[in-house]
Amino acid sequence: MRGRQNAKTMAGTLALLLLSAVPLVSGQTNPQPIEPAASRDQPLLEIDARKFGYKPHGSGAEDWLSLAFTESNDILVAWTSSDASYSRTKIRSTTPVPSHLHAVVLDARTGQKEHCGDWPSRYLQTTIAPVGKENFLICAVDEIRLLSNDFTTVRDQVLSAPVTCREMKISPRRHSFSLRTDVENHVLDVESFQPRAEWSSKDATYVDFTDALLVGACRPDFDLCIRDLNQQWRTFHVAGIKQYLRTYGKVGPTFVNDTTLSTADGGKMAVVTLERAILLNVNLPNKFSFARIATSTGGKRFAYIETEFRGSRTLDWASDLDDHVVVYDLDQKNAIYTRKVTGGSLWIPPFVEHRNRIALSSDGTLLAILDSGLIDVYQLPAPI
Repeated sequence: MRGRQNAKTMAGTLALLLLSAVPLVSGQTNPQPIEPAASRDQPLLEIDARKFGYKPHGSGAEDWLSLAFTESNDILVAWTSSDASYSRTKIRSTTPVPSHLHAVVLDARTGQKEHCGDWPSRYLQTTIAPVGKENFLICAVDEIRLLSNDFTTVRDQVLSAPVTCREMKISPRRHSFSLRTDVENHVLDVESFQPRAEWSSKDATYVDFTDALLVGACRPDFDLCIRDLNQQWRTFHVAGIKQYLRTYGKVGPTFVNDTTLSTADGGKMAVVTLERAILLNVNLPNKFSFARIATSTGGKRFAYIETEFRGSRTLDWASDLDDHVVVYDLDQKNAIYTRKVTGGSLWIPPFVEHRNRIALSSDGTLLAILDSGLIDVYQLPAPI
């Protein structure tokens, strides 16, 4: 065991997002959700990925660890390792580096290994993610592979052009996934690998999707826009909404479920349904921002890592450091759980990069936090 450092259907139209200072729907205001005090409860389980073969990278080096829950609430932890030394300064996402992808599926209640796998790869950016009911999808830059729940290959396909695996997204129900080749983007079916939609980054950016529609920011003015899978983009101008979305900061629009979307811009975050109902309206204190998001396939809960700006821009040493995790419940329309995490940056003493990964179980009752190869699993409050 280890101790943790405690410190800080498409409805007719889609109205969204990024909050201005006025109410988003006439006559409707939403109280600011109150973040509960940071929990001090002990984790249900502590898992050290190093005992399964993970080796942390040196100080300041980017690691390739990933964390996710399967549909049956097991934990998938995965990483890539190079087969030989190489110069990180000369590596791009599509630069061949003889490597291996490693993945372990663990029981989230006991920590016992369910099964594991290792696959040779030509790229360090190779990834694996849960898809469908109990399948897994490997993206290996020039190849994609569908696996069964015991890691047996079900389908594989060589790609005509290299893709950026670290930017691969998966729909809320995990029936579709996206791949990007340069400026071209494609949504594919996870079982058949058949294309379902495509778009160009010259037309829209910050795109997220369900199995039926896409949302993004359309050029040239970065207006919020929406489309069916095989239709044209169309914009939405809604009174009281920040419409020109040139920058989303750290997080673009993300579907929490098939009919609900969350978008965070700096310290502002909104959650709306496709029927224009505003479920959450959050404004963080100064210096705090929303960073990475985790959703649950059950669609009722999601979580953000919130960062705090520290340092001095005047002295040219400043950064946003991971500060805490907040879990939101859509039924309660509130934050239900807060957990302090430790962040670090190469620009802030002690000058060590430190980023956390988070994941929510499919039913939203478990939160996993991955920190430097160490996984803590926490029990969340029961749904009301």
